[in-house]
Amino acid sequence: MYPWLQPYYQQIIQAFQQGHQHHALLFKSEKDMGVESLLQHIGAWIMCQQPTQDPCEQCHSCHLFQAQTHPDIYQLAPIEGKDIGVDQVREIIEKVAQHAQQGGNKLVYVHGVERLTEAAANALLKTLEEPRPNTYFLLQADISAPILATIYSRCQVQLVSIPDAQQSTEWLIQQTKAEYSTIQTALKISYGKPLLALQVLQQNLLEQRQQFLRQFWLFYRRSSPLELLPFFDSALILHQLDWLLSFLMDSLKCKLGIQENWLCADLAQGIIQFSAELDQQQLFKAIEIIKKLRLDLVQINAVNQELILLDGLTRLITDVFEG
Repeated sequence: MYPWLQPYYQQIIQAFQQGHQHHALLFKSEKDMGVESLLQHIGAWIMCQQPTQDPCEQCHSCHLFQAQTHPDIYQLAPIEGKDIGVDQVREIIEKVAQHAQQGGNKLVYVHGVERLTEAAANALLKTLEEPRPNTYFLLQADISAPILATIYSRCQVQLVSIPDAQQSTEWLIQQTKAEYSTIQTALKISYGKPLLALQVLQQNLLEQRQQFLRQFWLFYRRSSPLELLPFFDSALILHQLDWLLSFLMDSLKCKLGIQENWLCADLAQGIIQFSAELDQQQLFKAIEIIKKLRLDLVQINAVNQELILLDGLTRLITDVFEG
């Protein structure tokens, strides 16, 4: 388990040991925080036949858990990108209504609570309101996702925070051979998320970021979408837009005279020059366009990806650079 999740695990297990456990635990967090690992560890403890502070890893139930073949564990998750439907929920409810095949606890994982349809949420709500004996629910949701208030009120909610920079830095030093300054840059552009920063370091994304932002500079100078459009990588596109957003937001900070907490402090020279050439209104508009572009790419079918990008880049030229 990741070190920043350990305190949550210890707190929850202590509640179970003291008999204060809740039958439904809802974990809300930012993406890329490793919360799935926390849920797995808590689930292993719940299903263990003789747990102490940790699962014993020796009993039959632990062996089934490790093999991912435990008959009393159920999963609710979006299938092929679709929302979680009411039929999926009803199927699980029917199963947990039966006696546990191993004679112990029953466990239901709900991945992406925000993806429940209204009918599915209402069906699940009835089970949460009248829980079966020895039946536990571990639910996970994005921290900003709207969740039905009645489901929220039936759960014990755990907000998993981004770890402090020192803990993240120490962990990344153990995981990589990167220099301290490189780790700090990776953490900054990953908004403090250590797993995302590790991906940045392992996949050499810092260098790709510099190359992409150099290309953005050419796009800005020549006011031509074709200077940047071919450099978008479908596998990295959200990263690339985040890099661009960070650069623009730091440029705005620079324009406003804010010198602290730059996400792209390693690119200070380019930020200072860029911010000197645009006014505040232009920078605000550029940030707004890229934010909308990112949101559109998340929500709209990838088939239209290139058209969406072209439209966004064209708007940067007409509404910002030439505005």
